Order: sequence, then structure tokens, then C-alpha cells
Amino acid sequence: MKGSVRFENVTKKFGDVLALKPLSLDITPGTLVTLLGPSGCGKTTTLRLIAGLESATEGRILIGGEDVTHLSATYRKVSMVFQSYALFPHMTVLENVGYGLSVKGMSKSEVRDR
Repeated sequence: MKGSVRFENVTKKFGDVLALKPLSLDITPGTLVTLLGPSGCGKTTTLRLIAGLESATEGRILIGGEDVTHLSATYRKVSMVFQSYALFPHMTVLENVGYGLSVKGMSKSEVRDR
């Protein structure tokens, strides 16, 4: 399904450290999802896995029904806005959030609508 995200028993290890225990989830398009938990529980790792900034140690990641587990961030058609306000401090929230769309060539009105 276009815009969906699916994790099938995804884990992430950094050396001997298990950063993300096996995680399975389905996110349908238009659904608002919140990752909530204590520091070190895997929230940021999960987001980085979706964006392709980290590689899964095990399991599969599907976006829009396509297996992107081994696809680099460049080809995933996913954007991520980092928590730090210093990423683009000269831009408004709207401009920061819409930056990825504008880089892809969308018009200002399309970016605003999305």
C-alpha cells in the first residue's frame, strides 16, 4: 500500500549492543504514530532505519509494499527532520518540514499543500 511502513522482525545491533529488539509493526497511510519510551529504547534507531540512515541487522523493512531493507537512504523517498533546531535555523518550521519536497522539485504550493 502506497505510503505504508512495515517492519517484519527488525533488529539492529551496534557490535554486541542490541539497540532494537525484534520489532514488527504496520503503519497505514494517514496514521499518526508516536514512538514513546525511555532513553535508549530504540525510538531514534527505528526512525533512522525507516529513513535508511541505518541498516537492519535482521528482518525486513517495507515502504509502500516495496522491500527497502537493503536500499540506501537516497532511494527510499523518505525524509527525516532531526530534533535539533540547528539543522536549518534560518528556516521556519514549514520550510524545514517541506525542504525535502522542494529539493525533489515540487512547487511551493505543492509543498505547502502536502
